[in-house]
Amino acid sequence: MNELRIAQSQVNLLQPEFTTDQPDLQTILALVYEPLMQWRSGRVTPGLVTSCEVRNDGRSWLLTIRDDARFHDGSPCTNEQVVQSLERMRGAGGSFGMGGVYSPYLEPLSFEPIGKTELLAESSAPTGDLADIFAAVYVGKQTGTAEPPLGTGPFRVEEYVEGELLRLSSVHRPDNDSQFSELIILQIGSASDRYSALLKGQVDLATGLELLPSIPENDGLTWGKTTNTLSVTGFLNGYEIPFSQPDARLAINLAVDVDEIIDNVWPGLAEPAATVVSPFHLGFSDALRPHGCDPERAKELFDACDMPEELVLRTPLVIPDRAPQVAEMIQGQLSRIGIRVRIEEETDRPKYALDTSQKRIGHMSLFDSSPLSTYRVLQEKISSQTQGLWWQGVKDSKADQLISAAHLSIDNCKRREAYSRCLSWLHENPHWLYLYHPVKLFAHRTELSGIDMDHAGLIRPGPAPSRGA
Repeated sequence: MNELRIAQSQVNLLQPEFTTDQPDLQTILALVYEPLMQWRSGRVTPGLVTSCEVRNDGRSWLLTIRDDARFHDGSPCTNEQVVQSLERMRGAGGSFGMGGVYSPYLEPLSFEPIGKTELLAESSAPTGDLADIFAAVYVGKQTGTAEPPLGTGPFRVEEYVEGELLRLSSVHRPDNDSQFSELIILQIGSASDRYSALLKGQVDLATGLELLPSIPENDGLTWGKTTNTLSVTGFLNGYEIPFSQPDARLAINLAVDVDEIIDNVWPGLAEPAATVVSPFHLGFSDALRPHGCDPERAKELFDACDMPEELVLRTPLVIPDRAPQVAEMIQGQLSRIGIRVRIEEETDRPKYALDTSQKRIGHMSLFDSSPLSTYRVLQEKISSQTQGLWWQGVKDSKADQLISAAHLSIDNCKRREAYSRCLSWLHENPHWLYLYHPVKLFAHRTELSGIDMDHAGLIRPGPAPSRGA
């Protein structure tokens, strides 16, 4: 039996309708279930749905489900079960006791099964981005609580102990070319312990190794890395001074030396951010560059703004990782141009998320932005028309116009161009303090090959290498 043992920080097999932005948990979901559509290089591509036809100027979407799709018990996956999954997701809750992320997007839609493999989704308003939402919908079959969950993904559940291990076996089907017949995923909370288990041969692959105190060299392992789509950012309070003023928002992006933060907090393991999304998102232009540090210009801009006696910078202890160290660096850099910063640490991460959603962020708070969808980032965090869960009060009519124009573009190329214009505007007129995109590290035994990690941080155990390779 060709077995792969994986060490990661979490092992939790979520219900497919419960959304998460944690790569470890998304990796598990993607192994057991299939999304209706899937992300590949910043674009939505077929998944369980083989085609997606846009009709009626974006008010109707006809989905065709793969006709050979079967759950792990051998039963066919029907369009009616897909509708059931969509309905469960529409009513699902979210992390930290807050509402479901996708409910606002699914609420206006109606779903009608057509024949055995087609499904019509209809909305009263046109949209060019519905495929982004379908890419988050994993389809599962309802079972009794004592039975293993059933998906249509490449691996079925054989054994599961929450918080300890998950054992999966490969499903034999024409499109599943995995080189591994069994996966055993082990929860090992500490990066150092995961690395030690790999060195001792207790596991074959370990993830999350960017959190090691130092990165080893010449250890006889094969290392891999990828820049993550996650954006680590400073949310700015747009309801009050100073960051209700556009010049102050630009000034802090010029005052903070992101390269210095990366060098000291994440040596070589982050890339500076240039706008509200990563370079792997739809609409990101290669012409976009980080602002860079210009303290003299920053001071000129701040001097022309109304300023409080001190800035309050809130930070959690985790998520983003090493956030307190980042906060201290920002505090020191702003002090160089005469701006006093008081740091408030929050030890309760769920409370911190709730505070942020309810706009209790001081003048600035360290946070992260994880959606793979450019549309979702803009709707939930930037648009003052939507005023979504994470919007922090910045009103920008030009950004609103650009978001609407992009969202209403049905043609993929035109929509990408429209989002590019919007992201460029948000670079020049920032709503946030743009910090960085983390680099994720994993390592495995040298005799293994064909294993990759995508930009969302999901491990992809690929096919066996060809004999001629």
